Amino acid sequence: MKKVAVIVLVLFGMVLLSSGMVQAQAKPGWPKSVTIGAAPVGGTYYIWGGGFARLLYEKVGIPGNVEVTGGPVHNTQLVDAGKLDFGMVTSAPVYEGWTGEGWAKGKKHQNPRVIFPMYATWFQMYAAKKTGIKSLSDLNGKSIGVGPVGGTPATYWPKILEINGVKPARIVNASSADLNSQLKDGMLDANSQSVGLPWVTVTEIETTHEINLIPISKTEAEKFIAKYPLFAPGTIPAGYYKSNKDYPVDTITIWNFMTVHKDAPADFVYEVVKKTFENVDIIIAAHPSAKETKAEFIVSSPIPLHPGAIKYYQEKGIKLPEKLLAQ
Repeated sequence: MKKVAVIVLVLFGMVLLSSGMVQAQAKPGWPKSVTIGAAPVGGTYYIWGGGFARLLYEKVGIPGNVEVTGGPVHNTQLVDAGKLDFGMVTSAPVYEGWTGEGWAKGKKHQNPRVIFPMYATWFQMYAAKKTGIKSLSDLNGKSIGVGPVGGTPATYWPKILEINGVKPARIVNASSADLNSQLKDGMLDANSQSVGLPWVTVTEIETTHEINLIPISKTEAEKFIAKYPLFAPGTIPAGYYKSNKDYPVDTITIWNFMTVHKDAPADFVYEVVKKTFENVDIIIAAHPSAKETKAEFIVSSPIPLHPGAIKYYQEKGIKLPEKLLAQ
């Protein structure tokens, strides 16, 4: 997979060079190429990362390779260890890494720094209509897909269920595509994720199967948020998917952020942040969730920012909370 990605990137780069599309060049001390930690192929992170890689090449002059990872927890670990240049994360996993809580189990991961907000993640779950599953309580004794180990859904869907007294018979870890196939074959009762809107797996399965979107009710959300306050309640509007044309779907949301290692060159990070906001339409073309990539949302970052990013936001007049300035 990685070899194919690299070959495609090189060919893409040759085309851009020949057409004169590259707008900037790497400066002394800047990386000659970068790695971008995403998640499994087919997920929002992987698609989003492709748009970001294109932006980096066209506007910053740096080629990038999107790496398949387990998701936010894995990306936090890899950026912390200096094995990724960029890592996409959600608020709760990167905050637990910073504090050494939750999945981090006492080991603090304090090398990552946030550079810009990406989009809001929506917790989404569905089941085949014929199963009769319509609520979280209906999942008692059922098999549930929660995405790959290390991802936000695999980390927090089990906690959502546990806090609300739901005891599934089986929790299954795999990519959304694999879990969707298992559900179609009757090997899985429900499939879940935490991704930007729309979740392509839902729109894909709706073309051939009738499904029920399973809400996290306001009461269920309140119980979970009371313990995990970085999350917030949210509602998928009625008619957003074919399967909820007549009713809204209550759920919970959490923000996604792009991170780098604290030792990344400040002038490089500044340029990346600047070019990202100036050319976010490139990422929007890859995934519409990037419409939410706006500078003012940076104040929601759960951990400190990189100095290069701080310079950009201060120039824009954004008042940053003191906790985001801590080094």
